[in-house]
Amino acid sequence: MNAEKIAKHPRLSAFTCVRDYAHTSNELMRLFTWLDRWHWVILALAAPLLLFPSPSRSFAMLVVPGLWLGGMLARRRPLRRTPLNLALLILALMVLVSLYATYDIAQSLSKIAGMVLAFGVYFVMARKARRFIGWWASALVFAATSLGIAVFALVSVQWGAKLPIIGSLVARLTPRIVGLPGAESGVSANELAGALVWSIPLFVALTLALCTRRAAVREMLGNFRTWFALLALGGATLFTLAILVLTQSRGGYLGLAVGLAAMGFVVASSRWRAVMLAGGIVILIAGIIWLRADVTATPDETASALSAESVVSTWDGRTEVWSRAIYGIQDFPFTGMGMNTFRRVVHVLYPLFLVGPDFDLAHAHNEFLQAALDLGVPGLIAFLALYLGAGAMLWMIWSHAGATLPDARVLRAVVLGLGAGLLAHAVYGMTDAVTLGSKPGVLFWMMLGLIAGLYQQMTRDRLGRWYDWFGNARAVPPSSPESLR
Repeated sequence: MNAEKIAKHPRLSAFTCVRDYAHTSNELMRLFTWLDRWHWVILALAAPLLLFPSPSRSFAMLVVPGLWLGGMLARRRPLRRTPLNLALLILALMVLVSLYATYDIAQSLSKIAGMVLAFGVYFVMARKARRFIGWWASALVFAATSLGIAVFALVSVQWGAKLPIIGSLVARLTPRIVGLPGAESGVSANELAGALVWSIPLFVALTLALCTRRAAVREMLGNFRTWFALLALGGATLFTLAILVLTQSRGGYLGLAVGLAAMGFVVASSRWRAVMLAGGIVILIAGIIWLRADVTATPDETASALSAESVVSTWDGRTEVWSRAIYGIQDFPFTGMGMNTFRRVVHVLYPLFLVGPDFDLAHAHNEFLQAALDLGVPGLIAFLALYLGAGAMLWMIWSHAGATLPDARVLRAVVLGLGAGLLAHAVYGMTDAVTLGSKPGVLFWMMLGLIAGLYQQMTRDRLGRWYDWFGNARAVPPSSPESLR
């Protein structure tokens, strides 16, 4: 039909326009649906640009909100509803506020891009983990990421010599990959320890639980796959634990000890709980004394005998850094001073006595103080709400599984491992930090996504799949103490 005929028939012309519009709309909807289906692949492709951002690559931060917009057009809802959404909204708003507070956006760019990636990772994991198979696929990604960080550490970490025996073992391990943005001289061993304590308790719990349920797993996967899975999981546990030992991070050691002890305390009988509680108090006191290894040395003696980095690792050095962080929070309570700016601002506004102004103080050596420095007190409250919300979800899953499943051993092991990982890192975070927006911090957001996915399985009555896979024909009643072990 030519243009003259269309002009002579206005109704036909309007119909043609509507038809073309509908056809175009259908094509766009197919595109949005396709993008929404493969959103996790798109995020994975954008992840390197967000992990190593630059002003010229800052457009990559639009990928995450773009995926959410595509999801809204394709599914009429951009994000999954989870109990952590409000805390995440406050964090996102405070990240925007920090753009106003920071003295240099380029200085804060790496952490801001890291937070954008963190939000994307959380919602991808929460969406995929809402089903049983999706949860295990997401857990496999979490495990692979943890192993990747541990393997990468062998060629990128700047190993120290805090402990004589271990220090001599790692003396020959010099970083071969240097010059990374934010870690020009090598990755921090303490930061590596903080990342690994997230995953090790889950590895331990799953290894022990699957060993006790290998007969049920063998029925589902076959003998070869079952033994392969157990050997792979046990190997991952031992390897990450060995790398943690090499870091010589006292905070990491203490955090992992507290996390594993909490796991044992939960599943132990009442008699053993009393013994563990008494032993835990003794170990905690010993750990505090260990962390204050230089308590008998005066600040002048310590400063003259040790390097600046070693001074910060002492108790006197830590308390001085914490005092400067508190000053910064008092001066910037509502907005924070901007992400990743404390390392520069501290030497200008709050000079330290034990270290000079040329020392790069990466963070406040306390994860919660650092959150307040970066994003203000509202950001700190939202950060604490993530921990409290995750803990509440895990508790509800634990209770629901025990009340509804005849045998919830593997599921409860997962809950214990996730909870112990969060507890272990929280203890570590009292004396050190994996800051918000940092590269290893992606493990934290993966864990939160796994927890939110389990919670959605509980609210939709999908936890029965766990019993179908790992249930025991001779299952004990849920109220029996044996069901907790």
